[in-house]
Amino acid sequence: MLLIEKILLLKNSDIFKYCKETDLMDIASICNENHVEQGVTIFSKGDPGNCMYFIYSGKVSIHDEEHPLAMLSDNEIFGELSVLDSEPRSASATTLSDCILLEIEQEAFYDVMATNPDILKGIMRTLCKRLREQDRVTVEMQKIVQERKL
Repeated sequence: MLLIEKILLLKNSDIFKYCKETDLMDIASICNENHVEQGVTIFSKGDPGNCMYFIYSGKVSIHDEEHPLAMLSDNEIFGELSVLDSEPRSASATTLSDCILLEIEQEAFYDVMATNPDILKGIMRTLCKRLREQDRVTVEMQKIVQERKL
């Protein structure tokens, strides 16, 4: 994949859409391209986390054992928590189709992030969006449980 293709992918993602092209070049230069076949576990819950992934093409399931948490596709990211805190993975990721993924390792990402606070802002926006969505789902589930009790 050409550097310009990586830059365009990054620019179309929620995390980096507000970054300048020069900063996107820095990020694109640390992206490792991975071709992954359908049905491959990229990482499992509890694995050490030291990288995040962008989906260039394909579909990925984020799950906790057999319980699906999210289905992600083109231009979406996953594993971003591990880039920030190095904690064990909180869920597993498995490809649902053949995928082209861009992998960003933690140390290289920290180096780029140190010179550009907009990158950190983008990650924070993405995490907040996911947290709000999870809160919404939790409230909906609580309503369903309450209705069944009545």
